[in-house]
Amino acid sequence: MNFHICHPADALRPFVKQYYFWEDDTRGIIQLPQNLFALGDQYMVFILEGKAEIKPTNHKAFTLPANAVLGHLTCACQLQVQGPVKVAVVQLNAYGCYRLLGLEVAGFTNYYRNLAITGQPGWQELSAALKQVTDPREIESLLDEACIKALAIRDCTLREVDDMVDYMLIMQGNVSVEELSARYDLSRPTLERIFSTIVGIPPQLYARMIRYKTALSALRQLNLPEWQSPVATTAYYNQAMFIQDYLQFNHQAPSYFGAATIAHLPVAGRHQVAVAS
Repeated sequence: MNFHICHPADALRPFVKQYYFWEDDTRGIIQLPQNLFALGDQYMVFILEGKAEIKPTNHKAFTLPANAVLGHLTCACQLQVQGPVKVAVVQLNAYGCYRLLGLEVAGFTNYYRNLAITGQPGWQELSAALKQVTDPREIESLLDEACIKALAIRDCTLREVDDMVDYMLIMQGNVSVEELSARYDLSRPTLERIFSTIVGIPPQLYARMIRYKTALSALRQLNLPEWQSPVATTAYYNQAMFIQDYLQFNHQAPSYFGAATIAHLPVAGRHQVAVAS
């Protein structure tokens, strides 16, 4: 199995966070790591070989088309592919899908949109070009070129939401809707409407996702027997709040810290390559 991680061009940040390229010659069903898709991010998935199925805990299973954009996953999910498999993935930030594709993403939370029928130019051509790649190092330049072109033709409004999302990240999710309304001089209904249009989920839920991921990152530094200690070092006021969100996003009680099924992939340097066999 070859799993490659690399960073996009500077012109695409912060909309595009990372690229992944995965090859596996194994035949039959392959269970993917459940932390492949992180809370709070969206993904463009180009399946160049094989088939992929996603089963969210609170949603019927669905098979991804060859070229798709995946909405927010707000719960644990099972990921599996029918190998051999060859997949390229573009990890977008919370508002990256709206900026690159112009799609209002609230309609496909825990689901997807088929890029072949959205009328978006260039993605079919990108998929065809990716299929011809023999050297994984070529993947980055092809994805950069396609994403930069897509970003250049977008004339998106409501850029205020970009700043809202960035502010919520800085505050580690400890932000109320009332605080956002006052900060951006918007009524609560208006704020919730435009935020959901661009990000795809309500601001309250997005804040919970950030707070939860921040806590996981902090708790990951502890030894397993220690994770149930007070969560004062995290973005949570108490352990009960953390367990409540763990149940919300995983649909199971946290028997131990290692059971977390949705988390960030590791930050990787440019052209970092992870290879396993």
